[in-house]
Amino acid sequence: MIANVLVRPAHAQGGDQTFFRSSDIALTGAFTLASYGVSRFDPAITKYFQEPSRQRNRTMRKVAEGFTHLQETTLTLGGLLTYGIARLAKAPAVETTALHATEAIVAASLTSQVIRGPLGRARPKDATPTFEDQYEFHWFNGFRHFQYRAFPSIHSSSGFAAATAVVAEVHRRSPGATWYVAPLAYVIAAGPGYSRVYLGQHWASDILMGAFVGGFYGQRIVDYAHAHPDNRVDRLFLGRGLTSGTTIVPGRGQITITYARQF
Repeated sequence: MIANVLVRPAHAQGGDQTFFRSSDIALTGAFTLASYGVSRFDPAITKYFQEPSRQRNRTMRKVAEGFTHLQETTLTLGGLLTYGIARLAKAPAVETTALHATEAIVAASLTSQVIRGPLGRARPKDATPTFEDQYEFHWFNGFRHFQYRAFPSIHSSSGFAAATAVVAEVHRRSPGATWYVAPLAYVIAAGPGYSRVYLGQHWASDILMGAFVGGFYGQRIVDYAHAHPDNRVDRLFLGRGLTSGTTIVPGRGQITITYARQF
C-alpha cells in the first residue's frame, strides 16, 4: 500500500507537479540561440580537426574511434545490465541510478530523432562543399538518409543524459562526492561529441544541442522521480524494492510525504 501526500505552500507553482513546464520553452529557446551562435563557427571548428596533421595523430584518432562506440545503444544496454545486476545484488541506490540514467538516455535519443528527422541537416562530411556549408538542410529527409541526421547529435545527448542522471543521483545521496563524480562523468560524456566532430559526423552546434537535450532529461527525470516516488516507471521497475515506512522528499515549493507498506 502506498499513500502519497503533497504539502505545498500557497505560492507554489502548479507547473512543478508536471514533467514538462512552461519555463522549458524559454530554456529551449536559449539553447537554440546558443547553438545558432556556435554554428557561425562550425566550419572553422570542423576544419581544425580535419587538418591532416590532426587526422594522422594516432592518439587523437584512437580516442575518437574509441568514444564513437559510446552511443545510445551501448549506453542503454549498459544501463539495463547495471540495473539488473544491482537488483539481483539488492543494491537499491545503484539500481535506481541505473534505471533513471537509462530512462534519460532513451528519452533523449527519441527526442533527438524526432527533431533531426524533419530538419534533415547534412553532416559535415556530406555537406556541399564538404566541411563548409553548415546550413545545408534537406527537409524531412533525415528519416530516410543517414547523412542528413546531424542536428542534434544523439551521441552527445545520450552521453550527457547518462552523466547528468548519475550526477543528480549522487548529489542527492552523497553531496560530498559530487565534486569528483561530476567532472569525471562530464569528461566522459564529452568524449562522444569530440569523436563525432573529429570524424566529420557532426558540427559543433549539433554537439551543443545534443548536450542540452541529454542534460535536460537527465536532470528532469531524476527530479521528477524523487518528487513523485509512486510514478509508474519506478513502481514497475523498483516496486519490489519498496520498504515499509514513511519518506519525506523536499522539492521546489513542495514537500512529498510517501508512506509505503508491504504485504
